[in-house]
Amino acid sequence: MLASIPVVVSGATGRLGREIVRTVLTQVGMELVGAIGHARHLGEDIGELITGDPCGVEVSIDIDSTLEKARGGVLVDVSTGSFIREVVSRAIKQNIACVVGTTGISNFDFEEISSLVKEYNVPVLFVPNFALGAVLMIKFAKMASKYFKWAEIVESHHERKVDSPSGTALYTAEVMARASNGKFRSPVESDETVKGVRGGKFGGIRIHSVRLPGYVADQQVIFGGQGETLTLHHSSSSRESFMSGVILAIRKIRELEGLNTGLENLLD
Repeated sequence: MLASIPVVVSGATGRLGREIVRTVLTQVGMELVGAIGHARHLGEDIGELITGDPCGVEVSIDIDSTLEKARGGVLVDVSTGSFIREVVSRAIKQNIACVVGTTGISNFDFEEISSLVKEYNVPVLFVPNFALGAVLMIKFAKMASKYFKWAEIVESHHERKVDSPSGTALYTAEVMARASNGKFRSPVESDETVKGVRGGKFGGIRIHSVRLPGYVADQQVIFGGQGETLTLHHSSSSRESFMSGVILAIRKIRELEGLNTGLENLLD
């Protein structure tokens, strides 16, 4: 029998991190060996904190000692800010493949991680969205972008999400813009009675961000043509929708080489 995949979760005490920990603990063929989380939970058993049952893994803020337990395994990073670069960089140097589910990483951090990936030959996968339905939505949007010249994206998330637009929306727009070879058109700029009401613009595609209680993650890609519209809509009603993608990424990331973006790299 093959040995279990050692897994460390960074951002383990956050909302998404807790769901990932809960899921990893139930999987056959993988073992949670480390949990990097908020200092206020330092020393607490992550299993007891999340499920009520101890698992023997304590929340730590010591990156190096936690990563040492996962050499040859996988880091799932859903932390925030510059902490991403710090954790992922150290993981790469310890031959730990990295699944990064955090949005909003800076260009500087991305370039540094890219350089380390080439130097140490360890795979890293940036995942804008772990939900398989969202991945298919982006794939279909890419296909449609070859045939439409007008499109807008409306993304909706819970009120505590701090970045706008979402990483999923921005990645979708990037994919669409590339697929269209820059052919997307945007209406002529006009006066806005309420500033910003037309949203932001990327590659000729307008993006609108909604932040309200009741949402987890929701996105519509709306294409317009002569006498018709085509709408692609994906909605996550709970963070459980992301877990199939997380497990897929953990199990298959070692099949990749270099730096990759998008869960579609692991789909058949």
